[in-house]
Amino acid sequence: MGIFSFLNRDQDLSEYLPAPAAPALEEPSPGLPEMCREMPIEVVEKSGRVLNTGLITEHGGTELTMGRHPGGLSFKVCEPGSTVYIRGCDNKMNQFYLRATVSESTRIMMKLKELEPEVHENHRDTFRLAVNNVPISIYYLNDERFERPEECKLVDISTGGCCFTSEYLHGEGEVLRLKIKLEDYVAMDFIGEVIRVVECGPNEFRCGILFAQLKRDEINSLTKILFNMQLGNRREHSRSEEGHW
Repeated sequence: MGIFSFLNRDQDLSEYLPAPAAPALEEPSPGLPEMCREMPIEVVEKSGRVLNTGLITEHGGTELTMGRHPGGLSFKVCEPGSTVYIRGCDNKMNQFYLRATVSESTRIMMKLKELEPEVHENHRDTFRLAVNNVPISIYYLNDERFERPEECKLVDISTGGCCFTSEYLHGEGEVLRLKIKLEDYVAMDFIGEVIRVVECGPNEFRCGILFAQLKRDEINSLTKILFNMQLGNRREHSRSEEGHW
């Protein structure tokens, strides 16, 4: 045994000692949903405009800290003391909507305090998964051969519809075809109607889409995919499920 092994025997022995248990998260305050680390959430304005999308890194009582998704770009910085709203979904697929106050905001993290349940008039019955600018292609209804794609960015998706951003302005009531591929799952084709359009930046428009009614097996398949993505569960058999609807 070398001299450095003797000099560092305390350090060596420490490797065999049990690691201290990770501190448990505090119980949520009454009325707040059960939240945990790595849970995806999005911070939005009262209008519904998304400010930042990320993952919970710390949570306790009426406070939480949000960090970036792996590969995510910088956050928008918010003024401390400003009121924002949190959208998310717990592990039981129950959607929640909270009001919060910004305590600290940087390009890489957001600290929020004074979390309170908020009644939201646009609260949806179906689980809507926020995604990190997934590329999608949309086509006009008469483009039956999918020859003229318009490349857009998916913002969120549920079994009832989705939201995407585009540099082109689409009118409410316009019917479009959408081709969406989530991670390495089979690509899915939808027909949907534009029900809301909001200008969210220079040459950037956010469009809300209502899907044509899906069949029961299509709803079940998409729900399973969204649930797996929410929990980070990428099982092989889920990737190969049919998705061309």
